[in-house]
Amino acid sequence: MPGVAVKDVNQQDFIRALAAFLKKSGKPKVPEWVDTVKLAKHEELPPYDENFFYMPAASTARHLYLWGGTGVGSMTKI
Repeated sequence: MPGVAVKDVNQQDFIRALAAFLKKSGKPKVPEWVDTVKLAKHEELPPYDENFFYMPAASTARHLYLWGGTGVGSMTKI
């Protein structure tokens, strides 16, 4: 049976599963100010989902895995 790579899995399912794993493991430290931060300058309120911090972290981790050797300059384009 051949192995399954990250590119073989649906992107949304992978990011949801990785975000759930990050939340369960407790490895990333969530800042105290995360509940008051807005996601964009045109927003008035912070996100309703209290676990929104893990989704962008999982997406960034997937991006770094797929594009190894990613520098700071390309991270600003995410």
